[in-house]
Amino acid sequence: MATTATNSGPSMEVSRVAVKAPPFWRSDPLLWFKQMESQFIMAGITQDSTKFHTIVASIESSILEKVSNIIVDPPAENMYDTLKEKLISSFSDSEEKRLKKLLTNVELGDKKPSELLSEMRSLSQGKVSNDILKQLWMQRLPSQMKAILSVSEDSLDKLSTMADKIEDSSESDVCSFSPSSTRLEEIEKKLQTLCTQINSFRKSRSRSKSSSSRNRRSNSGSKSKPYCWYHFKFGDKARKCLAPCNYKPPTSEN
Repeated sequence: MATTATNSGPSMEVSRVAVKAPPFWRSDPLLWFKQMESQFIMAGITQDSTKFHTIVASIESSILEKVSNIIVDPPAENMYDTLKEKLISSFSDSEEKRLKKLLTNVELGDKKPSELLSEMRSLSQGKVSNDILKQLWMQRLPSQMKAILSVSEDSLDKLSTMADKIEDSSESDVCSFSPSSTRLEEIEKKLQTLCTQINSFRKSRSRSKSSSSRNRRSNSGSKSKPYCWYHFKFGDKARKCLAPCNYKPPTSEN
């Protein structure tokens, strides 16, 4: 919709840029108004009445029914803000409904991981911390992608970018029919190698500890048992002796 120049009075204004309103977004009226206000700035529109009538002329009748009382009898002041607040409250979900949708109804589907995160942030409207939002977001990702991202300590935005790249790499690989060349599998192989190295290190430490324990027991045994097996078993009746042996036969008393 274009506003035209007029000299009828100071209350009217000249618009240098045409205002082209997009279809009203029932799912996110606040964002729709943000876009309209950007167009008002570009067009040099500042008058309250001009904004009001531009909105009324841009929205279909089925939506205007929700605010018919304001359109028929607009307030003397703040016409635009009154209309804006009424439309937003009429079509925006309640906070309880948004949080319920965030917790139960939002799924990845055909969306990119970053798009899913953006949708969840919009539903939370800053009422959910990044840590909780991260947990809710990662719960909805594929298991392999979740396993890869879980080892990273990057910010949530960087994780969503990484998730998009993993998804793009996986899709490209499916199209080329060469799964072994995907970045996803390369990362999985590196993780598997790392796990193998950790397991080997743990086994090596376990064997080292076991060997040290046996050596200590052996040394302890040799100190407490300085006799060979025969003298230890039979004493002075032993008929054989194996070195080393510290056994000394008892001296006979006269």
